[in-house]
Amino acid sequence: MKRYFRRTSAAALGLPVVLGSLSCSAPPPPPKVVPKAPLVVAAPPPPPPLPPARWMQVAGATAMGPQVDGGTLMLVGGRRVLLAADGSTKAETAASPEPLQEVIVVPTASGKRIIARGSNGIYRLDDPLGAPKPLAQSESDLRAIGAYPGLVVVWTHGSETPRLIDVETGKFKVVSTLPALPMRAVAFRDDKEGAAIFEGVGLAVTSDGGATWKRATEEVAGDALRIRGVVVRGGALRGYVYEEGLESPIDAAQARVDRAVAPPAESNAPALVRWVRTTRMDPIAAAASSGVEVGDGAALVANSGLLARIDTKTGSITALEEFARDVTNGNCTLQRAGKDAWLGCTVNEQPNVDIYDPFAIMRVQLDGSSFKLDGPAVVLSGETELRTSPSGGVMVMGQCTTHDGEGEVCVRQSDGRWVSMSAEVELYTRGVGPLSDGRVAFLRNMWDGDVPETERSEREDEESYDEHDRDYEGDHEEREVPEGKRLYVAAVGDGRKEERIATIAWRPRGELRAQSAIQEDGDHNLHFIVSDDEGVYAIVQPMDKEARRPQKLEGMTEARLRGSRGIAVGMDGIRATTDGGRTWAGVPLPARARDAVMQIDSLVTDPATFGVSEVGLLLDRNVRMGWGATDNIEDPIEPVFDATLPSISRVSVPERLLTCSVEGNVQGTPVLQGSAQVSYLLAKKTPAPKGTRRVTGTSSSSRDGIMGVVALFEEEGSDKPGSLPTKWSFTWHDPAELGGKPRSWSGAPPKGTPWGAQIRGVLGSGARAVITMRIGSKNLLVRTKPQGGIETAEVAYNLLPSNDIVFGSDKGEPIAWMRDTALIVWLSGEAPRIIGHVSYRSNRLLSEPTKDGVTVLLSGTDWSALRVFPIPPMDKKGPEPSPLAPTLDGWTAAPNLTSHIGRFGLCTSKPKGATRFSVPRSYARAAIDASSGSLGYVRYDVYLTGADACVAGATATFSPDRTSARAAPLAAKVPKKGPINFVRADFLGKRAEGGARGLPAKDAMHKLTCTLEERK
Repeated sequence: MKRYFRRTSAAALGLPVVLGSLSCSAPPPPPKVVPKAPLVVAAPPPPPPLPPARWMQVAGATAMGPQVDGGTLMLVGGRRVLLAADGSTKAETAASPEPLQEVIVVPTASGKRIIARGSNGIYRLDDPLGAPKPLAQSESDLRAIGAYPGLVVVWTHGSETPRLIDVETGKFKVVSTLPALPMRAVAFRDDKEGAAIFEGVGLAVTSDGGATWKRATEEVAGDALRIRGVVVRGGALRGYVYEEGLESPIDAAQARVDRAVAPPAESNAPALVRWVRTTRMDPIAAAASSGVEVGDGAALVANSGLLARIDTKTGSITALEEFARDVTNGNCTLQRAGKDAWLGCTVNEQPNVDIYDPFAIMRVQLDGSSFKLDGPAVVLSGETELRTSPSGGVMVMGQCTTHDGEGEVCVRQSDGRWVSMSAEVELYTRGVGPLSDGRVAFLRNMWDGDVPETERSEREDEESYDEHDRDYEGDHEEREVPEGKRLYVAAVGDGRKEERIATIAWRPRGELRAQSAIQEDGDHNLHFIVSDDEGVYAIVQPMDKEARRPQKLEGMTEARLRGSRGIAVGMDGIRATTDGGRTWAGVPLPARARDAVMQIDSLVTDPATFGVSEVGLLLDRNVRMGWGATDNIEDPIEPVFDATLPSISRVSVPERLLTCSVEGNVQGTPVLQGSAQVSYLLAKKTPAPKGTRRVTGTSSSSRDGIMGVVALFEEEGSDKPGSLPTKWSFTWHDPAELGGKPRSWSGAPPKGTPWGAQIRGVLGSGARAVITMRIGSKNLLVRTKPQGGIETAEVAYNLLPSNDIVFGSDKGEPIAWMRDTALIVWLSGEAPRIIGHVSYRSNRLLSEPTKDGVTVLLSGTDWSALRVFPIPPMDKKGPEPSPLAPTLDGWTAAPNLTSHIGRFGLCTSKPKGATRFSVPRSYARAAIDASSGSLGYVRYDVYLTGADACVAGATATFSPDRTSARAAPLAAKVPKKGPINFVRADFLGKRAEGGARGLPAKDAMHKLTCTLEERK
């Protein structure tokens, strides 16, 4: 049976109650009011205090060191780390007085000593990780050290001659058994067997503790000359050209160097070894400039294809991942964006042919101290700048791909896509930074009219503001700025629609510069740093909220932000922020950092000397790790040394000044203005006869610029198809020849020579020249004879002249030159041949060849030595004589012609038995009449006799100083026309000439009287 219910309204149900209440004679008592308990919200706990900050120096080396008891002693940023065989590490227990640059082991009769050096001090490490024992200091900066039995070999800047000190006392020692040629490097495996690189001859060995030295024989020809360094590895001597390249085993007992081999692969080597060998970079410095925190006392850094987790106290590598190999540019950027980090680094894999110098952007997923590196999200062409925001925004400068068309920035979208974007204006200088929604933010209204086209209009209030602003005497920072004049932040997205997202209640005065890009935090506040003509300003501005005024950082000149951390630097010191620029506090500085602050203008443009990350800050060669209170600002105690290596003193001798006076006009060929005038001077003035084909080419000597020999080559023949050239012509001119003029030779080319011969080079002196020709795949040398005619020789590439060439007048008219390490001689009637070898690391001068041979003069900044290389006679029926083997014997000390050329006086007569050299110099001073000026492309003709030298002639270009007084007018009988822009002087013959450069030569040449005057 159905039941039915009737609905009754609430009003009807309440009606009897109302009526009943009305029938009562007295009102009911009021309800009891119970007070509500106040709502209490507990304050969030304060953030944990930041770990204390500490200053460190990063001026030391990051390098492998020697094997010692307990493992391998390595340097990481100049700090010592002992790497055990199991891969574990121990840090130094006592800091060094200065960052270390090198560590070696020196053998002694009583055992091995560990020696280290800084930039100025040498230390003995009785305990590999303990306090260093000061041994000796140098007044000049140290360049390198080497091991000698019981001694330390020391090289300093400004000197190429090493000095030796006692390993126990630091006192200077003289070793009389060393050869005359200075050492460039040395190492001993024990107190008997050692190897060294000597100037001129290369690798030499000893098996008696240095009592005698012998030049090493070689399995591969030339290896002993090519080796640049020696090292003890695995208890054996090894030589190398590049420190991390192939290594050549050295057998000191057999005086032999074997074929170079690759060092053992280190794919399974400890992480620290892989980082050091690959990057050579201090991980602490990398963390300070571009690191990301991953837990207490740990940070992620990247360089040269490696991503590493490091201990921020010691710099030890605790985890390592390789993402690229053989990277030529190791620079990387690592920044946090949201909960992840992003890495920008050069890689070596090109995703397609349109990408060059690939630069990859990769995400690094973070989970506490753990990390996971994703593959490249986007790859761009060429190194660029990565920018991130704490909110999660990520972008790079440049378009995402070559197919994106226009795009100034590449921005990551919230769905993971990367999109190229651009705006109506250029973005880079506007502090552009990424937003979490996939747009980019940038500055607008940086100057008058810097607004979108659609918003430009004239406002009376703005014009009135401009008029009164110039005369306003109050604080400009406090004055109210009209809306239309305020700096603001705009955003643009994929559609290029620009939108104002934040306004700053401030107008810059003068030029505005964005010092740190815009960053967005998790609450959508914008943080950035700008500067104008009046100072540096930190800005924290919420989006779409009331405009705020910037905070002026008084006394600061540069500032940077990275996330919530930042630094500002000025002549008054450093300030730091840990809240994104809202508040700033001074930072105590050690003395070395105060010195760097004084040079801040020269540091801020280089990321290697100025930077900030969430891990710390980098200032020149100093880092501050951490952002809490500074816990160590004490400067290290200066070490006390018992011995000092003084700077190499050089006798100051006034240089002689080339002084000339104009006597009158002469006829001659001037020095050309440039290579464009070679054809004008040397080419035939008449066209080729009808039916004749003529092809020309020119060449000039790169050795002496416009003062070098110039030449023109012509080949002629019938213009009929299939014909060969029938005539070659060479015309050349030596601009350094006093009274010289163009010379020429014409004749038949070598039989069967096709068209297309090319002139590739010319070197010469007066009537004699050597011309390099290329005919197809063949090299042909052509030498001209003083009395006319030529000789030719087909040669291999390794015999072609590559630098100075000298000409002799003795029997056979020998010509000599160097090619790499080979000394080559060409006698008339013979083929060019090698007569010896000399290394090419020092200055080399060749003498004029004589019947006794060719003298080779080697020199450095503070040494010089020579040796005569005889020219062995050819046996026409036998093989070509073998070149003289390099040897330490036969070298004797000699005057340093290259370094001291300005000291030598004039030759009054040709010295008997003298050796003649042509000595180049890039710069000297001169005075012609009353005009002082500079000489360029200088060549001195020098005679050397024993320990004496004199100057027989000189050639050079001359450039008068702009402030020089004009020359006094000459008498009417010797009119002077035109300037003097070059000089050719023969002091022995008492002849000289000079004049204006260029053609035509009419009235351009003048007779001169020249001498070398002592400066007072």
